[in-house]
Amino acid sequence: MEERKAALLKTVKGVCVAAGTTLLCMVLLALAVVFLRVSDNALFLLNQLSKVASIFMGAYFAVGPGGQRGFVTGAAVGFVYMVLGYGIYWAFHGSVSAPLVMLGEMLLGAVLGALSGAVVANLRPRKRRKTA
Repeated sequence: MEERKAALLKTVKGVCVAAGTTLLCMVLLALAVVFLRVSDNALFLLNQLSKVASIFMGAYFAVGPGGQRGFVTGAAVGFVYMVLGYGIYWAFHGSVSAPLVMLGEMLLGAVLGALSGAVVANLRPRKRRKTA
């Protein structure tokens, strides 16, 4: 039971980090649109890159370098992040994309999260300094 609780808390932590990264990216995108006159195509690409960065950061903080179950934890972070993103979009906008498009993006989020988690789990953890 403790393992499940720890896994759930890691996933929640990862989703929160991903959401925070998204907010930071959205502020930077807004500044880019205002000051750099970014085109619609570039804005679409930058938005997709912000999703990738957010999922990676969420998986990084959920799994941690050298962590356990990186693939599963990362997939959970990516999937939940995408589901919450669509839920928030629906709440504010009142409409959503076609169901197959949403499902595809949610699955891509899970795959990206799984790959990110696997990479992070295979990173060498930092060595802690010994205190005298």
